[in-house]
Amino acid sequence: MTTRVERCSRITYLALSVLVCIGVLHQFTPRTLAQGKAPQGIDPVIPHVQRTELLNGVRVLAIERPGEIAVINLLIKVGSSVDSRNKAGLANLTAQSVCFANAKLPLQRWKDELEFLQARIEIHLTTDSTVFQAQVPSSNVEAVLALFARLVVHPIYQQEGVDRIKSELHSSKLTVFEPRAMARLYLGELLFGQTGCARTELGTPESINPLRIADLEAFHQAYYLPNNTALIVVGGPPMARLGDLAREKFGSWIKARLQPTEPAVAPMPARSVIRVVDHKSSSDAMILVGHSVPARQTPDFFALTLANTLLGGLGKTSRLEQTFAKQNIPHQALSSGLEFRQMCGLFHVLAQTPLTAVSSAFAAILASIEDLKTRPISETELSQAKAAVLSNHRASMETETGLADQITTVELFDLARDFLSSFPSRVEQITAERVQEAAKNYLSSTQISGVVVGESQSVKAGLAEFRSFEISERQESAAKPLSGN
Repeated sequence: MTTRVERCSRITYLALSVLVCIGVLHQFTPRTLAQGKAPQGIDPVIPHVQRTELLNGVRVLAIERPGEIAVINLLIKVGSSVDSRNKAGLANLTAQSVCFANAKLPLQRWKDELEFLQARIEIHLTTDSTVFQAQVPSSNVEAVLALFARLVVHPIYQQEGVDRIKSELHSSKLTVFEPRAMARLYLGELLFGQTGCARTELGTPESINPLRIADLEAFHQAYYLPNNTALIVVGGPPMARLGDLAREKFGSWIKARLQPTEPAVAPMPARSVIRVVDHKSSSDAMILVGHSVPARQTPDFFALTLANTLLGGLGKTSRLEQTFAKQNIPHQALSSGLEFRQMCGLFHVLAQTPLTAVSSAFAAILASIEDLKTRPISETELSQAKAAVLSNHRASMETETGLADQITTVELFDLARDFLSSFPSRVEQITAERVQEAAKNYLSSTQISGVVVGESQSVKAGLAEFRSFEISERQESAAKPLSGN
């Protein structure tokens, strides 16, 4: 996590997934400027979100919030799920090139512009969205909107800049191929086949290198449309003034018909599979198991989130930790997570254990899932889970960045307008019975697949007893994905 400062011209490449993991309920991880926080334990007042829509379809959402800092999120409702199999990383390369390989603003001038505006620009790419985010002094909101309009609406891609971005992606720390990233890549393939849901957001060197400016232009023309865009501003000018600015900067952008996308969700595998990936550089094994869950719009969002929190989000009192502790299973990491998306949600459990503990750890994960579905949930457990969820919700509302990201999530998934304000009461209304029903309906220890990254002979020996699973081996690929994890 980087430290925010007023003056920053450093280019930042980020790729964050829509992650609901151990109770975190917002699309992007909140990052803080020097902003005041509400007193701990007190629900912050949810500011009123004002909305308007331009004639060309650009939706403008704003929270008027006094302060020196404003946050601008320019949301394009497209992400890596629309990348074709042989062009994985195209959505990300398009977004990066809009800012950093645009002939309208050469790189040095871009850096100078950011420094002059005291602005920080980040690009956040997920399966479903691309967000150009700016943190800027409130007095410079108009200038940043003009900058975004200049770059995003009609970019002119520069070959030298595109090549530079490719090189930076390859040589930066994002190319580090860790066992966790490897496991995520292969689990996605097991669960979602060759659909867009299995794509790695940043692609691989093999998929990115052949991409040409014509590919970027075609992608931009297909998805960077005003009727596929929302402008979210927290801490900027009053809505009347912001609406005028949006019309001035983005009003001439011509809307068009959105291209249909291929179905993103593959059918569930006929048989549960454990993929063993040989990786000899560690004495540990990385275990990642999971299966698909409903899309973000499911009415069981709150119950399923609480179920996941009980399973892996309560520290030493979580069901996973309790099971591992009872069996004295050593582990370096242990968590469960939910990723809610437009079409292809994901439930997963991650454990890092010694190679000698793979068998017991795998069995304990399956047992913990079944335990959550069968053993009654106590009022104490439920209260702890609700407190964890609500604490994260409060934290996400305490800064301009957190508010902007929350509003972006509401807009992206077309959630109810009162979602943020009704969140606490909707969490409190969930009963233990409802949580357990959601666990029974959506979480499985049998219709589940997994990836284990480690020394293959030891791993396969440990997994031999799991006869209901198909055990297959895959060598560590030379085509290593670029990973933002």
